[in-house]
Amino acid sequence: MRIAMLAVLCLCAATTARAEDDGEDFQRLLRNPAARELAQRYIDNAANKWEGRVICTPEADRAEARYVAVRDWFEAHPQEMWRPQRYLIMQGLQQAFPCAPKS
Repeated sequence: MRIAMLAVLCLCAATTARAEDDGEDFQRLLRNPAARELAQRYIDNAANKWEGRVICTPEADRAEARYVAVRDWFEAHPQEMWRPQRYLIMQGLQQAFPCAPKS
């Protein structure tokens, strides 16, 4: 019984979620052409949750516009790379594609 409990504890410890990657990790993805599809998935995942409320990306070639905006923001703000990647992705998208204030 003890061996089974120990095995379960080891399995649980091995599968615990690790903290979100920081900006430096994500910037490595952005700089690697082979990882573009993965980086795009992270960007789109964050953007789709806030599209139309916090960010308003153009309809035409939305994926490319988002990717370029985030990549450029990351390159322009190296001092922020210690922050979580999702926060930084949203900073880049908000700067590039703010929604017009509703009147």
